[in-house]
Amino acid sequence: MPLYEYKASDRENKVQTSFAEAASEEALIDSLIEKGLYVVEIREVKKKIKPYFTLFGAMFGRISQKEITYFYIQLSTLISAGVTLIESLESLVDQTQNPHLKSVIVDIKTRIATGQTFFEAVSRHPQVFDDVAANMIKAGETGAGLDEVLERIAKFSERDTKIRSKVKSAMIYPLTLSAIAASVIFFLVAYVFPKFTKVFAKSKAALPAPTVLLMKASEFMQNHYLLIITAIIASVFAFRWLINTNERARASYDSFLLKMPIFGDLISKATVARFIRTLATLLNSGVPIIRSLEVCENIVENTVLKRVVMSLKGGVSQGLTLYDILKGKQEFPAIVTKMIQTGEKTGTLPKLLIKASDFFEYEVEISIDGIISLIEPALIITMGLFIGFISIAMFLPIFDLTTAIK
Repeated sequence: MPLYEYKASDRENKVQTSFAEAASEEALIDSLIEKGLYVVEIREVKKKIKPYFTLFGAMFGRISQKEITYFYIQLSTLISAGVTLIESLESLVDQTQNPHLKSVIVDIKTRIATGQTFFEAVSRHPQVFDDVAANMIKAGETGAGLDEVLERIAKFSERDTKIRSKVKSAMIYPLTLSAIAASVIFFLVAYVFPKFTKVFAKSKAALPAPTVLLMKASEFMQNHYLLIITAIIASVFAFRWLINTNERARASYDSFLLKMPIFGDLISKATVARFIRTLATLLNSGVPIIRSLEVCENIVENTVLKRVVMSLKGGVSQGLTLYDILKGKQEFPAIVTKMIQTGEKTGTLPKLLIKASDFFEYEVEISIDGIISLIEPALIITMGLFIGFISIAMFLPIFDLTTAIK
């Protein structure tokens, strides 16, 4: 049905502005008259297709996590100052620069004005408001103050984004350096070295083993470079398809990641830190523990650790404590298990979980610094060895020719 925005006055001449859906403008006017309202102004609100539901929206209609966090901060500030939710959203519509976020806020405001709760309205936009935020908003509407909950969401979102960004950077950094090194080596072998081979061919002299090996590698790259590039791209896509469609392959891959030297420990700590901070934030906001654990299942990406979280929900449903379930699990560090035990005994579980997440996030940052300090020189040395081998293969025959001429 069409959506209308209207201004109407009651018997005391108080003018109110709101939204309503109706079959037609006349039907809405009749409905308002029955309620004792006199229609001052009415207009149809055109429902625009959200940009992220289109191909171009998916590519260009992005809303950054920073913008979403800022939205929470602004909304929390306005509500804590006594401004109503509708008025706060109207103010944010005027202040928001991103047209895609603006359209989302307008839609939320419209839905609330037509009788939906804030939780119901934000749940219509899972691309912007994740499960964690939506459930905290629901708890804020029914129990804890909405302004406090929004402030918690903002702090959680900011910290979560920061840690995830650091972990991704730590994982991508060595891959980027490796890709650059491989590109340089490929360029030297496929394009620079062949210029030297012409000189070697004319000399008809016996060539050193490194030079012969490099000549064969260079010839193969020149003749099959399209095949090499295609094979690399196809392998990447095939691997991604396999781990995304095959549960056993995904489980094996996730298990391998956790067992990797250096990186496995980082992934484990980062995942545990994110899980316990999310759980603590949800519990602090008044979300029931079963629902909190359900939400936490969705934010744990590693399938090995996800199974542990799923077992927590099942165990708690049967009346067990978190400590009872976790004490035999090697995937969770002993310090976390002990803090959970203490928190459950003293009734301070959310508080101790926050402390545990602070500790592990600090550990993650130390691990990232350690990884960068180890990998950077290792990659530089490896690249130096390859380039050194190429240099020897190129210049050794020239040196031999010069010696022979003398």
